[in-house]
Amino acid sequence: MAPFPDWAMLDRLVVRRDDLNVDDPTVASGSGSGDHAIHVGFQLHGPPRVSRILLRVDAGASSFNDFRVVAAHRDALLLHMSYIIEVRHGRTLRKCAMINFFLFSAACTGDSSRPSLDLLPALDGTEAEVRTLIEAEAFVMTNQRERRSKGLDLGVVRRGEKEFAVAELQISWSEKPPELHVFCPSRSSKWEIQQPPLIPVGCVDDISLRRLLFYWNADKVVTFGSSICWIDYCHGIIFCDVLDDSPVLYYKEFPAKVPNLYDNCHGTGWVDACQTVGVTSCGSMKYVTIVRNDGEITGEFKHFTPSGFTVTSWTLRRTEVNKMEWEKTDEITSDDIWSLDGFQSLPRTPLEFPHIGMDDPNVVCFVLSQRVEGKCYSQSWVVSIHLSSKAVKASHPYANPELEETDISLETDFSKTKYWYFESFLPTEFTKYLNLLSNRTDLIHNESRPGKRKFMEGGKHLELTG
Repeated sequence: MAPFPDWAMLDRLVVRRDDLNVDDPTVASGSGSGDHAIHVGFQLHGPPRVSRILLRVDAGASSFNDFRVVAAHRDALLLHMSYIIEVRHGRTLRKCAMINFFLFSAACTGDSSRPSLDLLPALDGTEAEVRTLIEAEAFVMTNQRERRSKGLDLGVVRRGEKEFAVAELQISWSEKPPELHVFCPSRSSKWEIQQPPLIPVGCVDDISLRRLLFYWNADKVVTFGSSICWIDYCHGIIFCDVLDDSPVLYYKEFPAKVPNLYDNCHGTGWVDACQTVGVTSCGSMKYVTIVRNDGEITGEFKHFTPSGFTVTSWTLRRTEVNKMEWEKTDEITSDDIWSLDGFQSLPRTPLEFPHIGMDDPNVVCFVLSQRVEGKCYSQSWVVSIHLSSKAVKASHPYANPELEETDISLETDFSKTKYWYFESFLPTEFTKYLNLLSNRTDLIHNESRPGKRKFMEGGKHLELTG
């Protein structure tokens, strides 16, 4: 029996563990640009149970304010960290967030016997360069830097055992064409900047690329084959093989759009709740939507309208990079789902935040939440459903203070925060590469002794016992 699952759903909410064992062969260590000694480990479970990143910071923790997972491909994870620097200009003290990106690699290569954690070159300049700009009053906070500070627009692709690339697609509201930033250490030690052409694929004849670029805001980034894909759930997907010598951006519309979803009204947290794009281990891309009968995007059902919803899935068929078509594969209604064995103990509330199963494209994991009466938080579960055979595979409580075996009062605080700041999970298969590092069969179930856990959401820290 392998100690780790073949894939996992990583929580974006990172767990601070000052007692993380740095000698564990699955823990990776590295340093940030602000003299932070960082150690990254994991609490891993097979889906639909959610896995979490464990983080230990040995220096500079007081100025460290954010850490999150951004993207994944094969054994690689792209991690984002920010910390605050203070720069005095005359009598004014300015604060600025420095952004670090790390590549976590789980696979053993060469003489390495454990995962690696490498700091990538800065996209915004070094700390010294940023300080110089601030002192000269030449530092400008742009929309793209704001998105970068949230870990948006970046993806990672792994090719072979050693080659990788990290890419950021910058699309502004101006007349400026899309700008592709690529870091590929096998080609250059610096970020390369390119302006590849944008080509529509199988779209309507009257599509306006100018309008598309004006309204474009990527909600998610995935890797599909050799291409990094930027996804705007209100518009479609932009594909790009960033390792190509002459990369091209290919745009593909979605086969259907969620009703009443508007790019100028609904942010990423809203659009993630009702649809997803996922890529499986076998290289299949799926698109899943949840369309409610009451016309709402998220929230509780309205009592005065017909309750229910429909889940629909499509598969992308690609014969060539510029020839792609969506094929409808499954459709299931809430009445079908509520009547399934294994759903009787779950509430009849809308399914949200779908995630494609990496080991089976027909399995989708959903978040199911129910407001606790008299409280300002919800109990939540994650349930996996096989759409083709219409069967519940499994379910597990998530952020549920009444069902999880933790300190009730502290777990309640976590539930409140997760309710207001809920983010989708990150499906990743890096876990199966960890099996090359250790033959221990107890790691997946091995919980550290009870102690304080510190959950981070932006600059807010929540301590939990468990």
